[in-house]
Amino acid sequence: MSSTPATPPTPRARVWITAGLLGVALSGCSSLTGSTGGGAEGDNGGAQSTSSAADAPEVPATSLDLERVCTDGLGYSGMPAYDRTRKTVHPAMLMNNPGDSWSQFEPPAGDFPKGWILGYSDKPADAELVVCVERTKESPTGKKCDMESDGKPFTVSTYNTSYRLKVVEARTGKELYKHTGEAESDECPMYIFTSEGEDKDKYYNEVRPKDYRKRVQPFIAP
Repeated sequence: MSSTPATPPTPRARVWITAGLLGVALSGCSSLTGSTGGGAEGDNGGAQSTSSAADAPEVPATSLDLERVCTDGLGYSGMPAYDRTRKTVHPAMLMNNPGDSWSQFEPPAGDFPKGWILGYSDKPADAELVVCVERTKESPTGKKCDMESDGKPFTVSTYNTSYRLKVVEARTGKELYKHTGEAESDECPMYIFTSEGEDKDKYYNEVRPKDYRKRVQPFIAP
C-alpha cells in the first residue's frame, strides 16, 4: 500500500471489487539531458543584515518548495552538491504530479533500497536529487468496472496515462535524465482510494515507483 503523501488529503472511502490484481503495461523513451538551471543571487545592496540574509544559502522549507526544481529547473544553493563519481547513495526526494499539483511521494516499503528516497519525516534540504514524475495525458480505455462503496454499487471508468520522469540535481536544477512513457492496463483494480474533491467514478492507471527503479538507480546509487 502506498504511503500517505506530504500534506495528505483525507481519504474519503475505500472501495473494493472482486477482480484480479491490476497489471500495468509500460512503454516509453528515455534520454540523458544536460539542461541547466539555477536560482538568482541575493542583492548586495541595503543594510548589512539585509545583505547577509540575501546571501545566505537557500534551502527548501518544505517538500512543496521543490516544485520549482521539477517545473523550472531552479535549484537551491544550500542543498548538497551532487557528484556522480562518488560511489555512494545520493538521496533523492520523489515529487509526483497527477495532473493538478506537485507533492512529495514516499514509495511503498520495499520498492527502493533504504536511503534512496527520503521519506515524509526526512528534511527536504538533505536531498541531492529530485525525481519528478508527472502525468502528462490520460485517455479512456473504454472499460468500466463495477465497484462498491459503503454497500452502494457504482461504476468506474478506467484511463490509461502518459507520464514524464526526470532526475534533477537539487542544488543546480540541472536535468540529468528524462524518460517519457505510458502506463496501460485493461484490467479492473481490486480497490481504489478517493479523496475530497476527486472523482471516484474515474480510475487512472499510473506508473508505479518500482517500475522506474532501474531508471533512477544509475544516478541515486551509481
